[in-house]
Amino acid sequence: MTTQAIQAIVGSGGFSRAFSDTATDAQWTGNILTDDVAQTNLGLVMPGQMIDRVQVNYTEGACIWRIQSSQSLLVKRYGYASKIGYSCWESAKIPAYQVAPDDILVVYPLPLDATVLQANVLSWVTTSRGYEAFGVTDAISGAATEMKTLVNDQTIGDYAFNATLRDITVQVEDGSSVDKVELIDQVGGVIWTGYGGYRLPSLGGKSEFYNFMADGMGIPILKGYKIKVTVTAL
Repeated sequence: MTTQAIQAIVGSGGFSRAFSDTATDAQWTGNILTDDVAQTNLGLVMPGQMIDRVQVNYTEGACIWRIQSSQSLLVKRYGYASKIGYSCWESAKIPAYQVAPDDILVVYPLPLDATVLQANVLSWVTTSRGYEAFGVTDAISGAATEMKTLVNDQTIGDYAFNATLRDITVQVEDGSSVDKVELIDQVGGVIWTGYGGYRLPSLGGKSEFYNFMADGMGIPILKGYKIKVTVTAL
């Protein structure tokens, strides 16, 4: 297992705190960021505080984060991290949220793929059922590769059967790009597709957080449906 340093700033225009962790790649478990001063969880150091910014930075590869209850595991807010040195306070805005005493800030990082022409990919997918983290490791450059849920390894058709697809965002590891994202039906037909690109600081990047973003969708999900991503990897 590999690890990497994760840093974060959580707060608002009137108050913020710094958090950090040495996180284990490819898992949520144990990757809880704690306050740099008090060494305590988000909910214990900022109970009742209104926040509207979450800046999370990873060392290399890719990374997503979520704020969740440590008791019920209910996810309150979620997003993408950016590479250390490439962060923006304004871009890290989230819907305003009042921190609960049992809240924790958790990350799921992936390292740079050790194999040439392969890349690691993370994604947040929103449906009428809620939002879920998807991803795939070792995606081969130029090949359409299916993304599945990080926790249960489910296809979109299994996870969101009878729900409606609303948003897809994708982050591929540093330096690689997303060529396209496709929704495939149960017989292999392409229902929907969209082009992606590079992520900052790569030349031509639009965002430091994602390589692909599609919102305002309204596609019913049936059994057998898949989300596939095609990347150009280094």
